[in-house]
Amino acid sequence: MKLNSEQKEIVELFVKQELIIKRLYILFSRRYLEYKAFWEGMAKEEHEHAAMIQRIYEHDSTDMFEFTQGDLRSSSLNSSMKFLEGLISEFQSDKEFPITKAVSIALHLEKALWERKVFQYFEGDSEEVKRIMNTLNLEQELHIKKLDKFAWQIEETNRLKE
Repeated sequence: MKLNSEQKEIVELFVKQELIIKRLYILFSRRYLEYKAFWEGMAKEEHEHAAMIQRIYEHDSTDMFEFTQGDLRSSSLNSSMKFLEGLISEFQSDKEFPITKAVSIALHLEKALWERKVFQYFEGDSEEVKRIMNTLNLEQELHIKKLDKFAWQIEETNRLKE
């Protein structure tokens, strides 16, 4: 695999982005103790996604593997990560940050990643790369479904309390 310097930076930013989202989910798990297991599970999966992207990045250079950059630029990923860091700061400073807002933000993040098709920029002919890419795409979709279901459960719980 031969990547130019911007492509290398983008792949590294993909890894970093997954780890920032993991950090956000860990913060959620510490604030919303009644939902700790849910958020810890989501954080663990984000960590696994980062590790999978790293494995692809470090994949054997003799295999046919490429990163299709398209319109994606490191500046847009850097902007996305600044936004995530801002969310983390806001969450840490706002002690009244409701669980409904946390769920809404997480769902928005996951849907944005899905719509940007971030895991479809990698292509390869090895079975390992194909398996990793299929797993990442499937898990992105599953995160959205988990969060949709979780949001519905939170809404139902709140409705019943009223």
